[in-house]
Amino acid sequence: MNIGIDIDNVISKFNEGLLSAFFNEDKKLRNNGIINKDTSYITRGMFDWTEEEVNNFYNDNIQEIVRNLEVKKEPKIIDKIEVIWLGGNELWYKDNLEYNFKQDVDAVKIVFNSKVKLTILPCKNVVSELRIDIKTLRNNLGDKSDLCNYLINKFYNDGYHGIQESRVIWDISVIAYMINKNWFKIKEISRPNIMGDTSYELTNNNHKIKMVSYLDTDKIYKDLFYKLGVKDEN
Repeated sequence: MNIGIDIDNVISKFNEGLLSAFFNEDKKLRNNGIINKDTSYITRGMFDWTEEEVNNFYNDNIQEIVRNLEVKKEPKIIDKIEVIWLGGNELWYKDNLEYNFKQDVDAVKIVFNSKVKLTILPCKNVVSELRIDIKTLRNNLGDKSDLCNYLINKFYNDGYHGIQESRVIWDISVIAYMINKNWFKIKEISRPNIMGDTSYELTNNNHKIKMVSYLDTDKIYKDLFYKLGVKDEN
């Protein structure tokens, strides 16, 4: 089983642990329990929570959830999963103070030390090469569909970071890696140690992990444009 993530949470039976945490939090709110058993996922209407309450729950409880990972409780899961993680920076960069790493360094250490099959897509100087501008998006996806136009508008102004002429679309890197590893250059290295300043310390004798050192931006976006631009004939 492959798991592609851009956050520092890797567990088996994730939904069971998360559902338990949701129940505990629900008792503190309105204690209405599950109101919709048919929803596809916990956060999509299973409870009567507002979007703000869901966001507050994750912000307040993410560290506790990570510390109860099944990967710690049941080590056998290690042999059954592959983690593809967007996080940290290039191996030789001065630190790893990017969002996915710095929000919970202890959680990153849990994953690193677990000996799970791990591939890292570093942010700085690797995935950051996925920067693209609004003109290119409009030229390739403009008026292809309502969805494409919506994504272009959100790219230009996401309502949080303000108007941006160019951005890095970070999360497509993990999906692209799972689609075609030939678009990436990958090094197998001894798992580095994480230092107090979050930088990596190179090692020789730890278990092996994979570190992406390069990605083919053109091929990744060409695939994305093709798949988003294909019209649904049904």
